[in-house]
Amino acid sequence: MNAHSPAPDEIAVPPLDKIFRAKSVAIVGASPKPGARNRIVKILIKHGFEGRIYPVSPSAEEVEGHKAYKTLADLPEVPDVALIITPAATVPGLIEECGAKGIACAIVYSAGFEEVEGGHELAAKLKEAANKNNVHVLGPNGQGVWSVQAKTMLTFGAAAFGLENLRHAPIAVVSQSGALMGAIGAHLQRTGLGCSYIVSVGNETCMDALDALSWVVEQDDVRVVGLYLEGLDNAARLLRIAARARERGIQIVTLKAGRSAFGQEATASHTGKIASPHAIYTDVLEQAGVIMVDSLGEAMAAVEVLSFMPNPRVSDDPLSGIAVMSSSGGAGALLADHSDERDLPMSTFSDDAAAKLQEILPEFARKANPVDLTGQIRQFPNLFRDTLAVLGADARTEAIVVQFASSGMKDLIDNGDAFKQAARESGLPLIITFAMEKVSTELKMEFMEAGILISDDPSNTMRALRWLYDRQRFQNITVALPDTSSSPLSVPQTWDEMMEYLDTSAITPAKWTLLQPGVSAVEGCKDLNYPLVVKVLPDAAEHKTELGLVKLKVQTPEDVDAHAAEFRKILSNPDLPVLVQEMVTDGVEVVLSCLGNTDFGPVLSIGSGGVAVELYRDITYLALPVTREQVEQALKRLKLWTLLEGFRGAPAADTGALITAAVEFGNTILRTPDLAEAEVNPVLVRPNGQGLVAVDFLGTAKDA
Repeated sequence: MNAHSPAPDEIAVPPLDKIFRAKSVAIVGASPKPGARNRIVKILIKHGFEGRIYPVSPSAEEVEGHKAYKTLADLPEVPDVALIITPAATVPGLIEECGAKGIACAIVYSAGFEEVEGGHELAAKLKEAANKNNVHVLGPNGQGVWSVQAKTMLTFGAAAFGLENLRHAPIAVVSQSGALMGAIGAHLQRTGLGCSYIVSVGNETCMDALDALSWVVEQDDVRVVGLYLEGLDNAARLLRIAARARERGIQIVTLKAGRSAFGQEATASHTGKIASPHAIYTDVLEQAGVIMVDSLGEAMAAVEVLSFMPNPRVSDDPLSGIAVMSSSGGAGALLADHSDERDLPMSTFSDDAAAKLQEILPEFARKANPVDLTGQIRQFPNLFRDTLAVLGADARTEAIVVQFASSGMKDLIDNGDAFKQAARESGLPLIITFAMEKVSTELKMEFMEAGILISDDPSNTMRALRWLYDRQRFQNITVALPDTSSSPLSVPQTWDEMMEYLDTSAITPAKWTLLQPGVSAVEGCKDLNYPLVVKVLPDAAEHKTELGLVKLKVQTPEDVDAHAAEFRKILSNPDLPVLVQEMVTDGVEVVLSCLGNTDFGPVLSIGSGGVAVELYRDITYLALPVTREQVEQALKRLKLWTLLEGFRGAPAADTGALITAAVEFGNTILRTPDLAEAEVNPVLVRPNGQGLVAVDFLGTAKDA
């Protein structure tokens, strides 16, 4: 197993430059009459497209002053891209005409494919035509793309048509919703933030959102990408693309629809029953270094912050963190509360900084973090500037927050130059926070140009800093690569095979035997140490505990024989072999499982085990393969971690052995292509240095 960030050639990047930087455009279906087929031409003209426009229409002589041509074959040159806005039935044939003309890229806006009954056959014909003629097709049923710097607005959307001017900024958006794509683009422009690229992928018949994303993250005028998702095929590609984005200094922010949908097929395991697609996306995107948000408002706030603000200062000092100065003690306290809620560090000022603050701050001011300047700050005209200088120079300051109260606008304007100087000289994230007071777009943009975020609420301020700290943390992520040197494994069928499978996964099974009918426990269990556990095999019954088919702390051979007879009677199976194991009592119960039917392929889940797995739902998910660091970080997000560290005097568990087992279990799963699902529950993680023991295993083959 090794780990690294993938080289560019490991990610298939479609050649979309001819779309986003087109020099010539053919518009098939363009019309001089009002409507979408006319608006697509008007938008190109309105926003200053500098290339050549070729309307293609069998009936029109010209469209918006541009000569129209009857067919693609009649065009005087091979255009960079064909925009197709014609009835769905005509589209596959038009893609063939693109191929014959040598057109490499096309955007299909036409509806009537997968989204309507009976449209799948037509979509298949479209895909076949695209593949056969080597045409890269975006759509159908989408709203196209915006390419702001190139003035190439290839869309019919009303949002683009309604804008007068476009601002170029390092924000890109890839959306699986065309309507949302337009709304987001309009918002970014009307609020003054701007954008570089907006992409609507439509039905994704030929190219999908990740194809578009892979192109976007290679662009030099992108620093953050907003990604709106409903679902993905072969979603594991996102981990590689996110790694490439990090390598290029680009952060991906994702809004995923479908939180309320369960959407998972019925599964045999406990963890399979509680696994929702959204929960898997949440955890795997964290693993991938992608910031996940819960609303459009959060998405827009995140791309704003991440488009221009620097990362916090890197410090190894445990007393480092955010420095806060406030003119309101209450607002300062709120900031401290919100930092704690978001697990953000507040700094403890160094002795040197504390001494300087003692010198410059008036007697009434609080001189510890958060610094409270109180409402008398106007009597000390240089107070903001001098305090900022001290905080910015303190090596323990990773970011600075300035909190205003009721007179915030006046304080902002009076001290604006000092704030800009502090941001410039320190290079730190600097956020100026109001108490719900609104700032004009012009003033907000002025401070943004200086690298300063204006926030309207202390909670939003700490949310913004959480995103910056996360981006910094994600820079240390590595991508695990599967070990391709090991031979494939078969799905274990018998108990012996299951236990061997666990051994391969660095999981030690509890010592066991199968007590066959007619064999007494005196003979059959002679090599086991009491007390014992007596139970039926995993495939004999699903809910063994509820059915009374598990007996713990069995002390004598006679009791073993009695329980075995009882189990055979309950299940009406006199030939039933009964499993007998040595009982392990000194471990934290953990579940390790794998779900194979996710968008990301095989996914490892780890959580609180035993009978509590469905009750507490304390589970985290990781796409395979995984690194030790990823497993450890995932465990620390669980309540289980408190037990593993040693709770209420209990000894610390052997987390190192658990992490090793999780990594190797994942590797073993990847070597078993026919395994749909597997669960080891519970794994008993014993005290530190004593390893772990598994007492159960459940595996399901694909199509079983």
